[in-house]
Amino acid sequence: MITNLKNKWFGKLLLVVAFSIPIGLFAQDTKVEEETPVAATMKLKLTVKDSVKTCTAIVTAGEKPLEGIEVRFFVKRYFSLLPLIPNGKAKKTDENGEASIIFPKELPGNCNGTVVVLSKVEEDENYGSLEAKDSIKWGTIISLTEQEEEWNKRSLSATGDRAPIYLLGASGVIIAIVWGALLYVIYSLVRIKKARKAK
Repeated sequence: MITNLKNKWFGKLLLVVAFSIPIGLFAQDTKVEEETPVAATMKLKLTVKDSVKTCTAIVTAGEKPLEGIEVRFFVKRYFSLLPLIPNGKAKKTDENGEASIIFPKELPGNCNGTVVVLSKVEEDENYGSLEAKDSIKWGTIISLTEQEEEWNKRSLSATGDRAPIYLLGASGVIIAIVWGALLYVIYSLVRIKKARKAK
């Protein structure tokens, strides 16, 4: 009798364990699927309306627009990216997943006036980094003579022969003061030595 009861309880326990293992596995799979975010994509739209040039980045995850994503806008230069918003600040997407800025006037392009515009999302905690770019003839065309004039201008970023006059003057004065102080010290030492000999 006791053996039969033990066998019945043991059989029920086995049934419960056998049914609970697959249920636990399926529940775990569902949880993993829910935690995995949908990959985000970004598109860049360049439009002109009433002579106003607008750059619009559209960020979506599947069909869903993403709100509150920080987007930065740049123009590609020879060695770096030029921010289109001062200090490289970001613009957040609205409820439609869109972030827009007005393209600045008189921004130099290449010889054809073409510029490469980029929109970037940098290391978002949920969607990582995104980038979209497009080229368009929105830049001002600078002639070769203007480029040469710009290149030959005196500036802080120019080579030594094209350094600003005030900078050359200031460095000359500093060098003269340092050398003057050194020569005065040497002159004073010579006078002290002569005075000792005279005594």
